[in-house]
Formats: sequence, structure tokens, C-alpha cells
Amino acid sequence: MPSRFPFTPFPRGWYRLADSRELGRVVLNVRAFDQELVLARGTDGVARVFDAHCPHLGAHLGHGGKVVGNLLECPFHGWRFDGEGQCVAVPLGGKIPARANLRAWPVCEVNGVVMVWFDADGAEPDWVVPKLPEWSLPDWTAFRAAKRWTIRTHPQELIENGIDLTHFSHVHHQQTMGAESLGLEIDGPHLIHRTIQHHNIFGIGERLGWKIKGTLDVACHGLGCAVNRASIREMISLDYCVIFYFLPINGEQVAVHSYYAMRRKGLLTLLLLHHAMKSGSHTIDQDVPIWENKLYRPTPRLSDVDGPVMQYRKWARQFYGSGAMEPA
Repeated sequence: MPSRFPFTPFPRGWYRLADSRELGRVVLNVRAFDQELVLARGTDGVARVFDAHCPHLGAHLGHGGKVVGNLLECPFHGWRFDGEGQCVAVPLGGKIPARANLRAWPVCEVNGVVMVWFDADGAEPDWVVPKLPEWSLPDWTAFRAAKRWTIRTHPQELIENGIDLTHFSHVHHQQTMGAESLGLEIDGPHLIHRTIQHHNIFGIGERLGWKIKGTLDVACHGLGCAVNRASIREMISLDYCVIFYFLPINGEQVAVHSYYAMRRKGLLTLLLLHHAMKSGSHTIDQDVPIWENKLYRPTPRLSDVDGPVMQYRKWARQFYGSGAMEPA
């Protein structure tokens, strides 16, 4: 079956594999980029990611493998690998064969998640995902993990959703009554789409004729992370931050994880945060059947109010390596 997209399903960049709190001395399994990976944290506290299968006789290190100090031990014959993936010990003092190593992936740990770098050409990371200020501000709640999805689409399509303005009031009218683009700000692999949103507060604004204006800034760090910052200063003062992580599982599916935080509003904080998480999850649910069945149009017939879609796509081209067909 041919791909719906004229470019590789695995753009280069940083991708979330797990929450930091998930990664202890137990070896975790993750499927990403159509490959099996394992994650482990040694006694030194460093998170590491490796190819899942031992170079010896192919045992899966995530099924019975264990962490011994800072080494990863194979469950089949007890071979041990260091943080660089090099075999440093075999049973009974045997000689270590040449090239007996695992692939060790570049890793960063930021904003409470473990992220891995993917580049089809094997290039090393040349940028980082920034630490979010909301993560440590005392007047903000902690980020809470919300709903997760597995969607038949592409990361580029998911982020384009925040650029495509006119679908907001049509598909998500229970939340948004209208949107206006203030343009894109681009800094290499980082992009911000600043918008004005007319909110349907708690689903009653439309019925009462309220048109409450606020801002929504969508900050993209490659095609694996989008940070939505919403702010309202009319009738009610609210600030939310929502992080979406996108991980290509294989050539057809993308794992999506969401995390929510808000500026504290006294006793109403938990109620408002719960409402934001429920409402935000509902908007993604509404988009899923569209994403899973739409066709990518390289040269769409855009109207003058659709938003800077083509400028976004031009920015996205940088995440496709030399071996991939680049998007139009």
C-alpha cells in the first residue's frame, strides 16, 4: 500500500520515549521508527537508549535484561554493555568479539521526559529542546499527563493542525469561535505560530453571544514536540500550557502524549485544569478521524484565511534527510 505522504515517516529530530519517572532500574521497551528500542537508567542517574537486540545471539534486552550498576546485562548469556553500547564483559572471562556492541542513541532528558534523537543519515544532534519556564515556576501547577493516542497519520500533519486556522471554528466550535494568525516566528528548528483566539468559554459563550478574546501561541521544536500556550484576559484571567509529543511508531502510526499545566487560580485551579484537560482531549478526538483518512495535498488550494500553511511546510523541509523525498 503506497504511503499517503510524499516524504519519509521518520523526520529527523528529538522524540519522547518515556516519562522520566518511568525510568528506574527496570529496562523499558519502546517501539519507534519501526525499530525496537530499550531504555535504562544506571546508578549514575543517566538515561540511556539502545537497540533492543543483543549482538551475540539476538536476545531482546527488554525481556529479562537488567541494569547492573551502569551496565546493561543481556538475559540470555549475561553479556554486559556500557553506556556507549560497547560489550565490556562476557561470561567465564571469555574474549569479547570485535564489533560486539549495541547502537547507543543520543538522549536528552528535559521537561520530565526522556527524548531520543533520530536522524536517518546518522548525524549527531545539532539543536536541543529547551526547558520550559512553566516547568519550574512556583505559581504554575505541575504538568499532568493527560490522554494519549495512537493515530494513523504523520507528525508533520499533527503540527500543521495548529497552523490551519479555519478548522478551529468549524470542527472545534465548542471551544473556539474564531482565530486569526499573527504570523510565524522561525528560528532554525524552532517555530512559533502566534494567534488570536475567540473562545467559547465552557461551551456557553456561543449561546450567550460572548466572544472572549485570548491568545494561543503554538511553539514547535522540530516535528516531535509542540507547546501550546493559551492566555485569556477578558472577563476571566487564565493561562494554560499544553505539551504534545509526537513519536512515529512505524510507517503508519504516531503515538501522541499530552501534558497540561496552568497558572494557579486558588481553589478553582484543579477544577479549571480538569476542564482544560477534558476539553483539550475532546478536540484531538474530533481531529483523529480526519487525520486518519485525509490525503496530503502538496499544492493545496488555500483561501486567504487558512493560515500560513505553506510557510510552515517550507520550514518543515529541514527535518528530512538526503535519503528521503522532501515535501512539496
